[in-house]
Amino acid sequence: MISAFGKCVKKIRGEESLRTMASRLGISPSFLSAMEVGRKTIPMEYCDKIRDEYKITDEQYAELFDAIAETNGHVDIEIAKMEEAKKNTSLVFARKIESADPELVERLRKVLLGEEE
Repeated sequence: MISAFGKCVKKIRGEESLRTMASRLGISPSFLSAMEVGRKTIPMEYCDKIRDEYKITDEQYAELFDAIAETNGHVDIEIAKMEEAKKNTSLVFARKIESADPELVERLRKVLLGEEE
């Protein structure tokens, strides 16, 4: 079954073959295929590689980044460079999100997306 990353890169490469895309990215077709179906973890630097090679838009880049995180099953954040308030908020959020009430999660999502009044 194709992963979120696989769907995203298929849109980016269009009619181009998997083999051609793999060659452009400097990887084997089998490795690209394994990433597309979620059998291999996708290094986050592939976001930049694909952006640079395919000249994708900022919106496509954000979609690709999210697809990689979804396919890998995690989100990496570098808290070391964050200001203290953001660092503390990130850690509290990470610890509490699994047990959070669904209504709270939805409200947070809306606030973060700027949809809540």
